[in-house]
Amino acid sequence: MTDISTTLTDIDFLQEKLDFSEISPVDFENLVFHLLDEMGFANLIWRKGGEGNSATDGGRDLEGTFWTILPAVSKEEKYWFEVKYRTNQLEKTQVQSAVLNAAGNNSKDNVVIITNKTISNPTLDWIKEFQDTNKRPAVTVWQGHDLELLLRKNPRTLAKFLPSSLAFSGRCKVIKSKFSNLMLLPAGGELDELWKKREEYQDDSYLTLAAVIAEVEYGDIVQHPWGMELDKLRLFAVAVTGMLNVFPFILKSSSLNRDQRIIIDGLSYLVQCLLIRCGSQLAANVLFEPEQYSELERKIPDELKIMRYEPIFNAIYHDLGVYCSSKYCSKLHHMSPDEKPDYFLRFVESTNQPKIDDRFLIMNSIRDECQLGLVEVNKYCPLGETDDLPKNLETLQEKMEFARMVIDRRAGEAIENA
Repeated sequence: MTDISTTLTDIDFLQEKLDFSEISPVDFENLVFHLLDEMGFANLIWRKGGEGNSATDGGRDLEGTFWTILPAVSKEEKYWFEVKYRTNQLEKTQVQSAVLNAAGNNSKDNVVIITNKTISNPTLDWIKEFQDTNKRPAVTVWQGHDLELLLRKNPRTLAKFLPSSLAFSGRCKVIKSKFSNLMLLPAGGELDELWKKREEYQDDSYLTLAAVIAEVEYGDIVQHPWGMELDKLRLFAVAVTGMLNVFPFILKSSSLNRDQRIIIDGLSYLVQCLLIRCGSQLAANVLFEPEQYSELERKIPDELKIMRYEPIFNAIYHDLGVYCSSKYCSKLHHMSPDEKPDYFLRFVESTNQPKIDDRFLIMNSIRDECQLGLVEVNKYCPLGETDDLPKNLETLQEKMEFARMVIDRRAGEAIENA
């Protein structure tokens, strides 16, 4: 897996006028800071003195430098930036104060006044008169419409601070970038939109994968059954994408202190859906060697293949064992420790508290009958054989076929009892 950068184009943005009222004055300064960084300004300092606090901000909100490279000469110029967030037109007195304050300091070459609104023509005339008699510093004004043009040319800042300006295609790119680079899943509103518009990104397996994992983690996979609603080819492509990225996902999650179980649970769900809809042979092949279905011309040792599918396979068998035995099957029981700790532990110091035991006690009977009729009386239920990890494709397919039959029978019962 490689990090996915957010390369946004014009079609990824709505063409309506930007609404700066969506952000606060402090966030507006933050927006300007990030915009300047994206534009290439260096040595940026955000002097958070605030409006009217000239003693603490030194008369400017931001300062930085910029290298100008020309055919004859290259030079580094110093800039002061005065940020003025307004609900109405910027006052002439504020512009005059900022310019005159900057003129009294010889350490900069340029002063830029930035506002989300506009300034009046008389104010522009005053700036021109000042510039005619004062060649330094050079005075520039970025009004709201100027700022909008600059933001559209620097879309990362625009997407960060004004996400409502993004079209659906742009929001999808940001979701993919966050998932790839930060292992962040789409949020609730984003997830609902991805479900409703799932036909609009048919060929984007990576984005679909992020949506499915998010739905399994904190969404409603019953109301939004991705694995059963996607067409089979798309389901297959998403499952392959997930399996190809197991190691990168786990490494990235570990480096960012994210919960790896989220990825495993999402892939477990996808593989089970593939198992039900496309059969155990294809599901086993996707688990064992997804490379055969990709353009990647690489081979990995069987040992690594087993390491890769082991957590997904174990998650499938564990979940099936727990929920199948919850139907009072006498063949297999998963018993968990008491949910409430011993009453008297509340009177014990924290350093002497016993470790929490979250292990399951698995009781697998060789005598009792399987309620589903899938296991002979004198055999153990495969769902309870936790140490019996399949080590080759043939055995893996056999195990997956048993899982398919369990899901098929239990899902049928769920429909009948609904």
